[in-house]
Amino acid sequence: MKNFKIFNTLNKMDVEDVSLWIAEAEFGLTHVKSQISILDEESNILEVGCGSGILLAMLSEEFPKLKFNGIEPYGKGFSKLKSLNEAVQKEGVNIKIESYDQHLPNIKYDFIYCINVFEHVDDWKEFLLWASKNLKKNGKFFVLCPNYGFPYESHFKIPIILNKKVTYNLFKNYINKYELSNNCLGLWGSLNFVKKSQLKKYCCINFSMIGFNIIDDKSIMDEMVARISYDSEFKKRQSFVGKIAVILKRVGLFNFVKFFPNFLPYMKLVFVKDV
Repeated sequence: MKNFKIFNTLNKMDVEDVSLWIAEAEFGLTHVKSQISILDEESNILEVGCGSGILLAMLSEEFPKLKFNGIEPYGKGFSKLKSLNEAVQKEGVNIKIESYDQHLPNIKYDFIYCINVFEHVDDWKEFLLWASKNLKKNGKFFVLCPNYGFPYESHFKIPIILNKKVTYNLFKNYINKYELSNNCLGLWGSLNFVKKSQLKKYCCINFSMIGFNIIDDKSIMDEMVARISYDSEFKKRQSFVGKIAVILKRVGLFNFVKFFPNFLPYMKLVFVKDV
């Protein structure tokens, strides 16, 4: 991985888990870079929920002829990223502290993306509609996030029992303790438990309104398994589901599981605006 200028700034800061947020940004770069590299010069790109802003800084350096902007509302469970975000802004990266529904651009974007953010929006249907309204024709909305069609909650590393409410009642003490010890109060409440099957069905039924065709990139699961081997922070956080995936691959069942894409625990979707 290239040694980006922003790394020098961040490594001088006394911020908890800075290596974790750099690793997350590098993961995002791996997946979004191929989409951004084919855009025309002067294209307008928006990151929704840019968090630390590190990924946005890396992309701005990698593609200086493109126009990057970011928005970040610092929702529940993510306020500890403010100091990193402020450092990134001082490096000249354009970030506004606002939610997507507060963002009223005077342009249409060529590309909008969000990395591990979609599962935190209050109303993902409204979010899809907003993205569609703010994209040019043939523009793309790129989403990486957990798929709650798979019965596992990756932030808290617990199984999902029936639904969010039942799961909370069963794991209430653990969830509350986790939020306190990890300084992320409100994280559980921010999760919307979105499922890939819901997204596909909604876009199909409401195509005339939002005009999105969906590209479902199932190769993301191979890449997630590979990530376990090189990203120690990720391996530490997702050891349980990671071990299951590795075992499935070793015994030859991993490719079989991919025949059921709506059940895969993580999703990489590209929504292409067709109207």
